[in-house]
Amino acid sequence: MINFYAHYIYGMMSNNKEILKMIGMCREVRDVASKSQILNRINHSLPLESRITIPSLITGDGIDNLLSWIEVKISPPVYGLASA
Repeated sequence: MINFYAHYIYGMMSNNKEILKMIGMCREVRDVASKSQILNRINHSLPLESRITIPSLITGDGIDNLLSWIEVKISPPVYGLASA
């Protein structure tokens, strides 16, 4: 049972790394149609409960905002950044 959970968590982490790579790749693309296709691919890679509703008409800035939102949601938390 423990091995199953370890394998499941490792699978989630490796999937998140792939999604983060796709986000980086999408940010480098300037063509809005291509960015939209990559965003759709990223969205379908997310767990069902984390998927977002993408509007049919979206700008490059809108895509970048959604990419940032996804990145924050799947990135591991960073501890120790708060100042005392």
